[in-house]
Amino acid sequence: MTVLYFSSTGNCLYIAKRIGGRLLSIPECIREENYHIEDSEVGLVFPVYGLCVPPFIVEFLEKTSIRTSYLFAVATYGFFPGAVCGQLSKIMTKDGRCFDYINRLKMAENCITFSDMAKQKGDSKKQQSQIDELLADITEHKRYIREDSPFKKLMTKNHLKNYEFETGVGITDMLSVSADCTGCGTCACLCPMQNISIIGGAPIFDSNCISCGACLQNCPQNAIHHQKEKSSARYRNPHIGLEELKMSS
Repeated sequence: MTVLYFSSTGNCLYIAKRIGGRLLSIPECIREENYHIEDSEVGLVFPVYGLCVPPFIVEFLEKTSIRTSYLFAVATYGFFPGAVCGQLSKIMTKDGRCFDYINRLKMAENCITFSDMAKQKGDSKKQQSQIDELLADITEHKRYIREDSPFKKLMTKNHLKNYEFETGVGITDMLSVSADCTGCGTCACLCPMQNISIIGGAPIFDSNCISCGACLQNCPQNAIHHQKEKSSARYRNPHIGLEELKMSS
């Protein structure tokens, strides 16, 4: 089994690890131009952005040839998933492969402008039960696409018209770096788009941001701030350490 994943705060990495098999970071695949995946089972684990499939995930799928007898996907979300399952079901790989199984999983909210990270809990009995159900589905090669309500469909449709997480300037024009920054380079290491450089002992942001928030959430000195953040608290999945997240970026 091969599991493709993207994770900025560890939620998706945790789910990918729970699924098991060979784990491949999507940003790493993009950097290495690895657009051919072949295995008996292939999975995708990604976060919902703005009630939608992140554009760079869509682009990656459309560029990638995936040869497998079972293709599944798990979308993680915090407050509201929108119609992400329905949207993904219409996206095909380069060789025209559709997903056999698509489901979503509620986890801790990690949008720093939407919620106070101090109030987020990374674990619950209900969540673990849902993860167990997902794992059982995948083990059994269940064919299933999670149904989206009409309201969820409407919300995602509206968000797609005015999508706020396009690759480009992203959130960089709303970020500031405090004097607490030590120039350690953690943010540059974690950035999936290699959009951050350390110059003069401080991070400099380029124009290829996907608004993932990895730099914000994982700065060891809590030196990077968003002008609309709900608090200075930060979140990382309790099962995933910073060094492990660095290795997966």
